[in-house]
Amino acid sequence: MDKQSEQRREYLYGNLSNQLNRLKMNFEQLDKNMAVLKEQAELSQRLAVSHASMFIGSKWVFEDNGTK
Repeated sequence: MDKQSEQRREYLYGNLSNQLNRLKMNFEQLDKNMAVLKEQAELSQRLAVSHASMFIGSKWVFEDNGTK
């Protein structure tokens, strides 16, 4: 293999290595983002349940004055 071919091969392997490193970092960031989204979804669900229970409780107080 001549020198130019060897340099070209090293250049291509270097580029491939850089792209694989960027891909790895992107997947690591994606994992972090997914964890945050999952946590936000769980908190949103808890908040919705809390709002629903407050609504049901206030409806019960205002409709029956708690006498039923």
